[in-house]
Amino acid sequence: MGFNNILYDKKGPLLTVTINRPGRRNALNLEAVHELIEAMGRANEDSDVRVVVITGAGDAFCAGADLKEAPEMTPTVAHDVVGLYLDLVRAVRLVAKPVVARVNGVAVGGGCCTALASDIRIASESASFVLAFVNIGISAADMGATYLLPRLIGYGRAAEILMTGETVDAREAERIGLVNRTVPREQLDAVVDELTERLASRPPLGLAYTKRALYSGLDKGWETELDYEHLAQVRCI
Repeated sequence: MGFNNILYDKKGPLLTVTINRPGRRNALNLEAVHELIEAMGRANEDSDVRVVVITGAGDAFCAGADLKEAPEMTPTVAHDVVGLYLDLVRAVRLVAKPVVARVNGVAVGGGCCTALASDIRIASESASFVLAFVNIGISAADMGATYLLPRLIGYGRAAEILMTGETVDAREAERIGLVNRTVPREQLDAVVDELTERLASRPPLGLAYTKRALYSGLDKGWETELDYEHLAQVRCI
């Protein structure tokens, strides 16, 4: 399928997926969500792709759901739409390759959750993170936020952010562990390029097993995780 809302740019082992709706601050309509899911699926199946970067066009990463293009939310429609957005974070997480969020600007709601579902987050100093679901009368239990955020920054800080809907600027995001690194805007491309080159040089099977083990280890007991590490390492050897 062709893409109307994203750019799919593959250069050697690196795939950059850019949300390309700068006039809407890269807010996601339903078509864009479908396209991102499709892009993650292609990346997962393409053996030439070793690293995926997700970013936004212009000055924003992603301003969340595009409410101006949202359908009328009957119970049935709401069930399907919420499920579709959940499928997006599932798709990002299930890519068996490193996924790097290049957060070039504001990351709101579903945009923030897409960054959280990525493996590594590099943010511009101009970036900010907003999970303000409760401020508009809906639950912050959305797009994996209540699962992903506490595991990155701890329960207490996650509870404060999700229950108040506060904005977290880039420096604070780095301090609390929401992002791996915050860099000046003019250095963002160079830092992301250096990181993705290092990741692309690593053995892909080893990275795939490492990613799977990292995530499964968040939910398993000690002995279960050691059993999985045993299996994964023997297969890699």
